[in-house]
Amino acid sequence: MDNQLYSYEEVCNLIREKGLKEFEREDATINSLWQFGEKGSSLHVNTFCYQRFELYATEKDFNLLKKRADEKGLSIMLRESKKDDIDLMISGYESVGSKAILFYKNGNKGLLQIPTEKNLPHKIIFFTNENLEFVLDVIHEGELTKAKSTSKGKVQQRVVFAPKPKEPEMTVEEIEEYYSEGCIVSHSKYGQGTVKEISEGKIAVTFEGAVEKVFAARICIDKKILTYVA
Repeated sequence: MDNQLYSYEEVCNLIREKGLKEFEREDATINSLWQFGEKGSSLHVNTFCYQRFELYATEKDFNLLKKRADEKGLSIMLRESKKDDIDLMISGYESVGSKAILFYKNGNKGLLQIPTEKNLPHKIIFFTNENLEFVLDVIHEGELTKAKSTSKGKVQQRVVFAPKPKEPEMTVEEIEEYYSEGCIVSHSKYGQGTVKEISEGKIAVTFEGAVEKVFAARICIDKKILTYVA
């Protein structure tokens, strides 16, 4: 099943369109993450390697998302205590592009899966672009509710989160310093493939089984997602 999830760049653009908060972390681009405000939940978007999104959530976001997912019949609470059991279960849902949203209370705090997110104890895993939209809308709902409660009886100062200027797309000539059309490359998930086309900022690759993927060139090169073979 080819479950084509949004890339990190596409997710960032979608979040900005929704007007959600952003905290500019130094490791954001390196780790393909977006943090919703300075102390907000952190969304990890490593969809080049995995077919899932992962949210390391605050208590408030976890509880609100669980409530809204329960209302839609989407939520599944993970209660296993061993990391291997959890990983196996997640892989099973991931392999079929499940519409379920998995909730693991204290999943990050207990297993320390992402030590850099130690202040975000809960983990939420989901596998479709539709559920990404759902999660973002619920987080937005939470932000609006918080804004209304803090504005009662006092004037609230508006805080504008200005995104960093976007780096220009890599040119075809810059990309060709690393890859050329027709060369053989290797990907940790999809195996070997052939570079079908290079365009501004993009690398299109055809893998075995006629699986075609388009990669953002800058992220692909910075993270060594494609390894040159021949």
